Amino acid sequence: MKKLITTVFILFISFSYSQDYFYHDYRVIPQSDLQHHITIEKNFWSKVAQLLIKEGKLNGWAMLQREGGSSNEPNIYFYIGIGDKKNLDNLMDNYADAQSRVLQQMGPDTSELAKIAITVEPTSVFNATMQRTNSTIAKNSSKFNYVKINYAKVKGEVNQFSSMQKSIWGNFIKKEMDKGNGSQVMWTTARKVSPNGNGYNWNYMTIDGYLSSSDLIAPSWNPNTKFPKGLDEINSMMEGGTFYKQVVWKILMSVDNEGNLHIHD
Repeated sequence: MKKLITTVFILFISFSYSQDYFYHDYRVIPQSDLQHHITIEKNFWSKVAQLLIKEGKLNGWAMLQREGGSSNEPNIYFYIGIGDKKNLDNLMDNYADAQSRVLQQMGPDTSELAKIAITVEPTSVFNATMQRTNSTIAKNSSKFNYVKINYAKVKGEVNQFSSMQKSIWGNFIKKEMDKGNGSQVMWTTARKVSPNGNGYNWNYMTIDGYLSSSDLIAPSWNPNTKFPKGLDEINSMMEGGTFYKQVVWKILMSVDNEGNLHIHD
């Protein structure tokens, strides 16, 4: 495995509660077409993201593939780190402008080929705008290749739930990660701000980051670990008393907050 890369995609850059937005675009891509899509993202759309990040109009981008799970669920999702409300308001215009400029940089012949290549069948099945509420990273660590997203349907006040996440689990996991207890190296939470309503099965997510798939599948804990009190109280605020679902995603490629593309193996 190549050197593990710092990914921007979750992350641990400090933002105020109201000024850290990101976007998830979930897709179903047939296996026969997947490599084609990966090639397009690597050679075109990642360049658009790099340009926007260098100009401060985004703060991260990544393409992830589902590991395991049901075959009728999305197998790819894209993370777009938006940042503040100004970037959120101008997201579509900024993307259109950057796309045009990247095509211009390619020259007329190459850009014509690129236009053909990026015109693919629609694959998006769901997208959501999220607002980050908590985030922490292990001391002396900023690298992970896999994430487990825990989707929850919170009953009642989401802000209260988020506060409990931080005070009960967040403070605990930060200390444990800093001590090297367990294999988790990142934790973050976010509430879904759009779309909303009773027709959606989740409105909140927590995200756990790991270096490898084995770290995620078989996390290690010190046998003397004392887990915090209050976890039952957190669970009681979720419909069914637990997460709606938990899905493992592998980072295929990412653009860091300085605009550098990284391919994850």
